Amino acid sequence: MELIFPRGKDTIHNDFTNSVESVYIPPIGDIQIVHYDEQHPKMGRTQKFRLTLLDGVTGRPIADKLYDDKSPETIKTFLKAHLDPTKQTFVVTDLYSSYPGVFGKFFGENLIHQLCLLHLNKLIVGDFPKHGTIEQELMKYRMLNIFYNRDAEIEVLEGMAKEEQMMILKGDSKYIAWLKSNMSIFRQFVHERELKRRREEENLEQRTFLEAVKAFATLMVEIDSFEAFVQKRLRMIEKNWKHLTEFYFVEDAPATNNLVENYYSTSLKTHRKKQLRTEREIKNQMKLSAMKRAGVLGKCEKTLLEAFLMFVPFRDAG
Repeated sequence: MELIFPRGKDTIHNDFTNSVESVYIPPIGDIQIVHYDEQHPKMGRTQKFRLTLLDGVTGRPIADKLYDDKSPETIKTFLKAHLDPTKQTFVVTDLYSSYPGVFGKFFGENLIHQLCLLHLNKLIVGDFPKHGTIEQELMKYRMLNIFYNRDAEIEVLEGMAKEEQMMILKGDSKYIAWLKSNMSIFRQFVHERELKRRREEENLEQRTFLEAVKAFATLMVEIDSFEAFVQKRLRMIEKNWKHLTEFYFVEDAPATNNLVENYYSTSLKTHRKKQLRTEREIKNQMKLSAMKRAGVLGKCEKTLLEAFLMFVPFRDAG
């Protein structure tokens, strides 16, 4: 009966606050953060598959092995040899379609699966024509704006998009010249912003969870007015929303697979992975990188120049 009695807003606020404070949220135990990715080096003309697990805290490889294929069974065997499925694990992967099933079966309820946002953004960029319209460029940046702040780019493109509608009416030759000029201006604008972030050692600002929800919801309201390929990508994001946003709910969890991408770029570069002729060469190249990360190689005490000068005859020691 007390619920029907009128209450002041302060009383309601205090009751609500007290109810929130009294709720017990079970603590999350230790969560292992792991990055998983694959690389495809060639042994002569034979395709090999490099499966890698990196520790998300130390950046060091948990496992880095070569296989003849990357089938779900091979991946499962690899995981079984190096990870504990009974331990709650936050895994970052790219958006390869078989990963949710493979990792889900291995970890069961202990899996927290984050899909790489960098890979998502690459897919979004790849959806759009290389030489598209301003309107298409605006649509692309609205999609990139879901998880990262692209407000400045969108503001510039919105102004250009209004002008584009008028330029289209002036005929193809004038429009094409205008489009080429304005695309060049916009790309320079984007480039200058990237340089500024590098100088200031800043990353692209990441959206909060609520900001991401709002940006995505706005796009979904308008989805029927978009081109078919845009609709398809938005529905893919909607389908995978849970796995694209897991990082928001685990402290210090990564949203991308940059760690393992950087590891690949230093351990087996793209041009080199096509040159190695034997499995032994590939494995040694991989091991050298792991040794470097583990500090096994140490630091060189003398530079090459200093070593050379030791053998220069009659050199004045002063």
